[in-house]
Amino acid sequence: MPVNSFDDYPMSWKPKKELLTAPKYRALADLLADDILTGKLSPHTKLPPQRELADYLDLNLSTVTRAFQHCTQKGLIYGITGRGTFVPPNAAIDISIADEKEEASYIEMGIIKPLDAFNTETFTVMEQVLRRSGISPLDYSYPMGTPYQRAAAQKWLAHFSIDVSQSNIAITAGAQNALAILLLTLLRPGDKIATDHYTYANFIELANLMQIRLVPISGDKEGILPDVLENHCRLQQLNGIYLVPNYHNPTGHIMSQSRKEALAAIIRKYQLLAIEDDIYGFLLEKPTLPLAHFAPDHTCYICSLSKSICSGLRIAYLTFPTRFAADIR
Repeated sequence: MPVNSFDDYPMSWKPKKELLTAPKYRALADLLADDILTGKLSPHTKLPPQRELADYLDLNLSTVTRAFQHCTQKGLIYGITGRGTFVPPNAAIDISIADEKEEASYIEMGIIKPLDAFNTETFTVMEQVLRRSGISPLDYSYPMGTPYQRAAAQKWLAHFSIDVSQSNIAITAGAQNALAILLLTLLRPGDKIATDHYTYANFIELANLMQIRLVPISGDKEGILPDVLENHCRLQQLNGIYLVPNYHNPTGHIMSQSRKEALAAIIRKYQLLAIEDDIYGFLLEKPTLPLAHFAPDHTCYICSLSKSICSGLRIAYLTFPTRFAADIR
């Protein structure tokens, strides 16, 4: 029996004891997941302490701990040492791709599928590259990319006004892999990243998985408003900012050069880590200077070949300031 009486005790979450079937840790995890995904537990809710919940449910502490660990691994909750366990702001967002044969009752604004019209040309070039002597894309010895590959990346990045040495370039398995590397390497669970009010669905999923909190910032037709961002920097400890400056997913906005300069000034002032996801920059008729140009010591820049050349070419170029090189490598 519970040690304490919970008749009039306020708790942010009181699951129904009668629904706890065996195995109880799994049932408890399912109840928690259901209440989060259906909105019964709102974003930023602080869950009861595990000992308190175990006492209320008449369970072993290890059972509650195991249930919480299960939900943490699924990105449904996150814990901050000394503060407690919380519901992330975007835990209930579903980014699964619907069956194409199923007639949807909504407009899909999260998934962008690139055109495959030029795949035959890409295939021909790939054959030529594989036949060249002295160039092997199958070598396991260069996790950051071979010198030849990084030289090619350097040449490609120059089209977007990115001027970095080869030692500041990593070749990753697509843009999402690059994002995962940055979140795992340069941030910690509980850290806060500013984003557009509506942002890339897979980035939300990654942040939830790694227990990183996203802080939505109001914007206009060019994206995040600098004065609103600075107010958030003053009021709370932001660790970074995530931006898709060109043809933003899902809103489609394009950030002007003056807006990038204004945001870069705030990034430098508050020492934010900036992640510039520029996979659609190649579509601009008149390219502007990237955010990385105005805050080079704070910005990690990503561009991908899967959107610009071939959807199956899961290759992205990640550039980073020298101070992050050792950790990323």
